[in-house]
Amino acid sequence: MQAVILAGGKGTRLLPLTVYRPKPMIPFFNKPMMEYILNNLVNAGVEEIFVLIGYLKERIMEYFGDGSDFGVEIHYSNGENVKLGTAGATKKVVSKIEDTFIVASSDVLTNLDIKALYEYHKKKKALATIALSQVEDPTQYGIAIVDSENRIIKFKEKPKPEEAFSNLVNAGIYVFEPETFDLVPKEENFDFSLNLFPKMLKENLPLYGFPFKEYWNDVGRPSSYLQATKDVFLGRLKLPQLRTESLKGNLEYGGSLYSGRRCQIRNPSIRGFAVLGDNVKIGRNVKIERSVIFSNVTIEEGAEIYEAIIGENVYIGKGVVIESGSVIGDNSVIEDFTKIGANVKIWTESRIGKESIILPD
Repeated sequence: MQAVILAGGKGTRLLPLTVYRPKPMIPFFNKPMMEYILNNLVNAGVEEIFVLIGYLKERIMEYFGDGSDFGVEIHYSNGENVKLGTAGATKKVVSKIEDTFIVASSDVLTNLDIKALYEYHKKKKALATIALSQVEDPTQYGIAIVDSENRIIKFKEKPKPEEAFSNLVNAGIYVFEPETFDLVPKEENFDFSLNLFPKMLKENLPLYGFPFKEYWNDVGRPSSYLQATKDVFLGRLKLPQLRTESLKGNLEYGGSLYSGRRCQIRNPSIRGFAVLGDNVKIGRNVKIERSVIFSNVTIEEGAEIYEAIIGENVYIGKGVVIESGSVIGDNSVIEDFTKIGANVKIWTESRIGKESIILPD
């Protein structure tokens, strides 16, 4: 079985975390996000993957290599992938695809049974099948209406609230027949949701939906990244390297701590959860609430961090307070007794002097 992973985007909504790393390489429980979907594909029986790369592609290629460490053969498609759109970029590798294949976004976190999706597509004799998740606010996604056979009869990309005729949304995971891409013009910007699916509907071609109830999160913003982290501790999102059964109660009565290697921690006060990367040093009387701290970070005594994401190689001085929703970019220094207000983004390489107050707009 073959698959394509879409990994060329910039992840602008997650800035400043994506200044020095592409979105697929953002760490999630100390592994790149893309590793989770890749492992899902391998577990479904995929043996060969074409990764469509673009922004900061070297980071992806260095980590995943030829795929031998992950039990799969990996090839990379470079070039103007972002300019070509999702369908246009995928068309470039279709000549190397032999049969029915899977396409997946590199940055979704899900417990979807991909093998069941593949088998459903074959059973329906579809040209394309879209995995569909149910959400409360569908305005950020492509939405679909399906008939009693789950054939898609209407599709719209990112509707206005008054246009949202469905809460079934495109989950960024698809199954295609290679001949579907005969509909895609060569070397033109052509998108799955904006162009290909509407064209298939117009020509009355067999386009099916696969509604699923398993966990799904597209990690589009810092808030959804933190929500996905919380969902792991709650047991909603299941990760292969982590058993959360014994941790669930800690979210209520204290806090759950997940740390990387070589961390030095001096009895911090944790509420909700804290996820630490490698080589994190935490001083005395530090309070951490529902936050993720990347690798090589030092947090001095008395600092307080609430619902925040701290990038790599950051120094946080004594008594610093970082309020909820804030993101601190890589290689930054926050000096003693500074306060970072709620929902503030501190850019990479910043230096905030002692006793400063940074407020949102």
